[in-house]
Amino acid sequence: MYKVFLVDDEIVVREGIRNSVLWENTHYTLAGEAPDGELALSMIQETKPDILITDIRMPFMDGLALSRIVKKTLPWIKIIILSGHDEFEYAREAISIGVEEYLLKPVSAQEMLKSLEKLAKRIDGEKEELLSLADLKARIRPAQEQPHDGAPGGDFDPSGLLNIDGDIFFTKLKYAAKKDIDSILQEYITMLGNSWGENPMLTYFLFGEIIVSASKITEPLGGDIKKITPFSLSHENIQGIIGSPEVFSERVKSLLAAVIEFRDSHTGGRFQSIIVKAREYIAARFSEDISLDSTAAYVGISPNHLSAVFAQETGENFIEYLTRMRIEKAKQLLRETTMKSADIAIETGFNDPHYFSSCFKKNTGLSPREWRAKNQHSC
Repeated sequence: MYKVFLVDDEIVVREGIRNSVLWENTHYTLAGEAPDGELALSMIQETKPDILITDIRMPFMDGLALSRIVKKTLPWIKIIILSGHDEFEYAREAISIGVEEYLLKPVSAQEMLKSLEKLAKRIDGEKEELLSLADLKARIRPAQEQPHDGAPGGDFDPSGLLNIDGDIFFTKLKYAAKKDIDSILQEYITMLGNSWGENPMLTYFLFGEIIVSASKITEPLGGDIKKITPFSLSHENIQGIIGSPEVFSERVKSLLAAVIEFRDSHTGGRFQSIIVKAREYIAARFSEDISLDSTAAYVGISPNHLSAVFAQETGENFIEYLTRMRIEKAKQLLRETTMKSADIAIETGFNDPHYFSSCFKKNTGLSPREWRAKNQHSC
């Protein structure tokens, strides 16, 4: 059974979800519910649910703030955000936090079950990976206490397997261009040291991490890693690959090149990975003093190159996009809080309140005060 926790300040919504889903006929149990994030947090920490369903707009602590804390303290919990507002700002912020599902109200029982099933499969997959890794590490640790078969003099140190970080490799591959393949590969080959033949388990494990990372890139785009990989992934072939540093490097380079080609051809543009990384950077720091130069440094290209690519891929230049992000956040604060315009200006990255008012009116046709009067109670 998967434990589900529900947070929504509207009792009608909570009752609707509670009563429309026939929980007793599913693999899920409603482990608890709360009317706002502040009350929910301690209950979540106690019940430790598998899945959290939360409204995005609530008093005291909203769904985004709750999601940030949950992802930081209980990162295994999968989160479904509910919102009555089909606005880019909410979806963008939810995705940047790591929320798995974003559903618009009203949500039918069928839609809810579909999202729950999707997250349940992901939970099962992660559990299988953890069990496999735990089993592997359990077999590695005893080996540290005795010489490894086939390792002359017992010099092989299998503890190296415990230090390979597949998440870092995945992140690098997610944004890599073909020109980055050599440097990425070299960094991981360095882990194997000079005695290649003395580290068969480490080499095998490293190759497995590369395949898993490649799968994480291609599968969400509809790709099958077995079909994308330019060589067989049979046990016999893998044994041959890990037996020679030259063959290993050649095969992994061809694999990474194929994955990058597949990724770029299925993400809407040649420079899409750069744009995704730039947008994530802007989403996380738009309230700070960021610039084209700092963003370009983060994604690893020149400011002129980023400026051209950004306009080509998004239809907006960098300043237009950044300003729009800030204005959307300002609209949210104007609508949902009683903050003064000067404070909202600072909160959204406009250091000068007068400049904020000017930009806001240019983008909306109204001053911040006029926009708030018109929209604060029209949700």
